[in-house]
Amino acid sequence: MSLSEDDEVVESNKQCVEMWSAFARRFPEGRVEHLPGLTAALSGTALSFQNVVFLSSPVRDAADLAERCRAAIEYGQKSGQPWLFSACEAWAGDPAVMNEILGSLGFKSVLVNTGMVADELLPPRRPMPGELEIRRVSDQETRNAVGDLTCLVYHLPMELGRTTAGLEAFWDASFHGYVGFVNGQPVSCSVTAPVDGRLYVSWVATHPEHRRKGYAEAVMRRSIDVAAAATGLRRTVLHATEAGRPMYEAMGYRSVAPFCWYALA
Repeated sequence: MSLSEDDEVVESNKQCVEMWSAFARRFPEGRVEHLPGLTAALSGTALSFQNVVFLSSPVRDAADLAERCRAAIEYGQKSGQPWLFSACEAWAGDPAVMNEILGSLGFKSVLVNTGMVADELLPPRRPMPGELEIRRVSDQETRNAVGDLTCLVYHLPMELGRTTAGLEAFWDASFHGYVGFVNGQPVSCSVTAPVDGRLYVSWVATHPEHRRKGYAEAVMRRSIDVAAAATGLRRTVLHATEAGRPMYEAMGYRSVAPFCWYALA
């Protein structure tokens, strides 16, 4: 699939918003609302990363950005749950101006990641580790493992993962989630799901004591391979942390645009 640079930025934004919207709709109190220049995907849970107000189109100028940020604050605070604001740098204007406006409104940066895309993955750099057992997410143990690993990596209270990824209602056949175990202990996880003709990769996490052993790549490849076989889709999109980006680049992903995530201080 050949897209222009601008189209890939649109793609990266749309994939992120649509995936988080799908997450939100899986919860009893979840909702998705489209506001002027914003999309709110709120799960109604206490996990801030599942309650996000997204910048949904390019801003016209600094005043427009400030207006949207104020609207995001008003809407997010009404939710009664911890929430984040996410903006693609390519759509938010000058990064220095963006940070100045957000800082003046009380936001602090909590994460910067990079939208990435691959039409085909490169061959694995090494064989799958022989000690790794990969299981599909299909029961409470594997659901809890996804939540636990994610909260461990992002330094969040462990119980929050079990109120989101740990819920059976969060999962259906379209979510190709896998967990890698070593000696019966979960060490890495990944989830791949179809979104608007692409495969979106998320919930990639590896226990800090088990990094650089090939576990994350092996589990992620299994998730993508099974999702591709089930859907016929090959192009994958993800949003990488700085820690994860070297692995993704080695797998064949290329960068599209930075995304900034903020919380109110």
